[in-house]
Amino acid sequence: MAGELNVTGLVNGFDMNAVLAQIQAIKSKQILLLQSQQQKISDKKVAVSDIANLLKNLQTSITNFTDSNTVNAKSVTVSNPNVLTATVTDPVKLQEGVYNVNVTQLATNQIYASTNGVSDKNAPLGLGSDPDEDPDKKTRLTITMNGLDYIVVYDQSYSLQIIADEINKTATTFNGNFRASIINAGTSSNPSYKLVISGTKTGSANSFTISDTGDLVSTLGINSIQNAYNATASINGVDVESDTNTFTSVEGLSFTVSQTGTATITVNKDKGPLLDTLKNLVNAYNNLVDTVKKETGKGGRLSGEYSLVSVVNGIFRQMDELFKNGLIKFDKDTGHISINTSKFDDMYNNNLSTLQNILSTTKDKITNYLKPYTDYNGILDQNIKAYDKQVKNLQNMIDLQTQRINTEIETLKNQFVRMQMLQAQFNDISARIQATFGLQQNKQ
Repeated sequence: MAGELNVTGLVNGFDMNAVLAQIQAIKSKQILLLQSQQQKISDKKVAVSDIANLLKNLQTSITNFTDSNTVNAKSVTVSNPNVLTATVTDPVKLQEGVYNVNVTQLATNQIYASTNGVSDKNAPLGLGSDPDEDPDKKTRLTITMNGLDYIVVYDQSYSLQIIADEINKTATTFNGNFRASIINAGTSSNPSYKLVISGTKTGSANSFTISDTGDLVSTLGINSIQNAYNATASINGVDVESDTNTFTSVEGLSFTVSQTGTATITVNKDKGPLLDTLKNLVNAYNNLVDTVKKETGKGGRLSGEYSLVSVVNGIFRQMDELFKNGLIKFDKDTGHISINTSKFDDMYNNNLSTLQNILSTTKDKITNYLKPYTDYNGILDQNIKAYDKQVKNLQNMIDLQTQRINTEIETLKNQFVRMQMLQAQFNDISARIQATFGLQQNKQ
C-alpha cells in the first residue's frame, strides 16, 4: 500500500558470545604458534640439562682412578668367624699375608653384685646413719676408679632402688665409667632384688673397688663377681693385648674377638674397587652415547645439534691410553665400549704401577676436556641460560598478544552491546510508527 513504512530489526537471533568466541579463536592462532615454539625450546633445554648431568656423572665416575684406597684395596678372609671378625682400616698400610691369631682372654668389665636379696626394692633398708644426722657424718659408699673416689651418701631411709639411682646420678654427674642396676633373682611372686654395679668399659685400666663407712656392703654382701681384664692374644707368635675386644695391632687391620680360640686372617689384594671404577666409566660413557644419539637423531629434542656428537667423539679420543693398552674395546655397531677383563687382570697382577699411570693419565685428559662444558657458566650452562632467555622472550610475546586480543574482544563486546541497544531503540520506534500509521489507515 502506498505510503506504508516498514522498519525491521537490525540484528535478528544474533549470538554475541558465539561470535566473540570465534573471533578470539582466530586471533589466538598466533599465540598457539608461539606456545608451540616455546615448548620446543623448553624441551631442548631439558635435553641439554640431561646431557650436562650425564657429563658430570662421567666426571664423577673417574674420581677414584687415582684414589690410593681404591688402587691398593685389600680383602680379608677369616678361617673361624666364631672366634673373630676382621676389617681393613687402611689398605695402603696393610700388608698382604697370613696372620695366625690365638685368642687367650676376652676383655671384661668389672662387676660387683650383692649376694643377699630384698623382697621389696622400694622399702627402706634401715641401713646407715640416721636421716636427721649431720650430712657430714652420714654413711658413705665409695667407688674408686682410676684414682678417683665417687661418693654416694645414704641413710636408713634409703631403699635399694634409691641407692641404685644415687649411684647412677653420681656416675652421670662426674663421668664415672660405672652404672648400677637392680636384678630380680627370684620370681614375680617371691622376688629377691639384688644390686649390681658394673663397669661400662672393659680392660684392666677400668677396674674399680667399693668401700663403705656403714653396713650396706656387708649386709647386702656386695662382692666382685668379675674382674676387669684386657683381651690377650698372639699374632704370628707375638703377644698382644687390648683394653677392648678389638685389636688394632696390625697396621691397617682391625679385628674383634668374640671367644677364645684360634683363627687365621688372610689378606690379599682386591682388584674389585679399581675394576668397579673402570666399569663406572664404561657405563657412564655408553649411557652418554645412547642419550646423545637419541636426542640429536631424527625426531629427537635436539635433532641436528651435532655439536654434542663432537663432544662424545672428543671424550672417546681422551681414552686413547685405555685403547692402546687393550684395556677397553670398541663396538662400532653400537658405539659402546667394554672392558677387556683378561687384559685388566694381567696388568693388575703383573704391572699395577703401569695400570695406575694409564688410569691417572685418562682421568686427567677427560677431566680437562670436560671442564669447559661442565663448569659453572660453561658451554652447556650458557646454552641452558640462552634457552631460558628465549622462553622468557616468547612468554613476553604471548602475554602481549594475549593482552591485545583481550582488549580487541572487549572493544567488540562493547560495540555489540551498543548495537543491541540501537536495535532496541529502532524496534521501539518501529512499534510506535506502526501503531500510529496503522490506526490512521483503519480510520480511512
